[in-house]
Amino acid sequence: MTKKVGFFVNTTKEKAPQIVADVSELLKKAGVVPLVPDEQAKALGLPLTGITTTQMVEEADVILVLGGDGTLLSAAHTPQIENVPILAINIGHLGFLTDASLDELKPTLKATLQGDYRIEHRMMLEVVVNSQSPQPFHAFALNDVVIRHYTRLIELNAYVDGELFIPYNADGLIIATPSGSTGYSLACGGTIVAPQLEAILLTPIAPHSLTVRPFIAHGDAKIKVEMHSTYEHLDLFIDGQRETHTLAREAEIKVQKAKRTIQLIRSRSHSYYKALREKLMLGERIK
Repeated sequence: MTKKVGFFVNTTKEKAPQIVADVSELLKKAGVVPLVPDEQAKALGLPLTGITTTQMVEEADVILVLGGDGTLLSAAHTPQIENVPILAINIGHLGFLTDASLDELKPTLKATLQGDYRIEHRMMLEVVVNSQSPQPFHAFALNDVVIRHYTRLIELNAYVDGELFIPYNADGLIIATPSGSTGYSLACGGTIVAPQLEAILLTPIAPHSLTVRPFIAHGDAKIKVEMHSTYEHLDLFIDGQRETHTLAREAEIKVQKAKRTIQLIRSRSHSYYKALREKLMLGERIK
């Protein structure tokens, strides 16, 4: 039974304060405690609640994300959030990862409070840079890991399960989950992968070779990328710029399926294939 609902909100949206106030009132009438962390409450101009984001995640039975895909990705980087089901409502633009639109918020939330939903577990990636160093960089990604230089061609060697796969000469390399297959990877020519699958995508960014193509490795693959660039450093981006890291020359990046997953609440009527058609206009005829 849902007793407490936590909030993650895109506080830059003009209508966000009113939406949060209305949903909080709806929850109270249903006997559910709304948990809005002080940081967000202050940004929204709402009364402070005296709780932190960490406390909210610990106490919530369900987390309500109000925003777009970016808000959901930011929420996914909160410690321990993998333990709480997330209902994401799109009040942004594309909202491909979200479950419902703003118009569907009330019936979707009502069904969620009644337990009428299913859970979709989304695979995440675990990333370690220079694992043998005294202070290795460690992160998790829901969508993708990107290695790139903004202005120069770079040289990378990619290994799959310990075997050299491809030496890349490209602007960069995207290592993505099925969730991330509809993001940056898709824009760079990668294929769309159903989110129920466990797979790791390797999509080069503007490769300097016609023979280099995107590749899909199995979900348990151990990916290693070695830098062979002459530049002093490259950039590593986790889920956009949710986390960033500067890669020194000869850095070694290891990526594999994480043990944790993100739990997305899906309404009974939610259809991934419908979302592909409507939001990405998949199969739409060019007129």
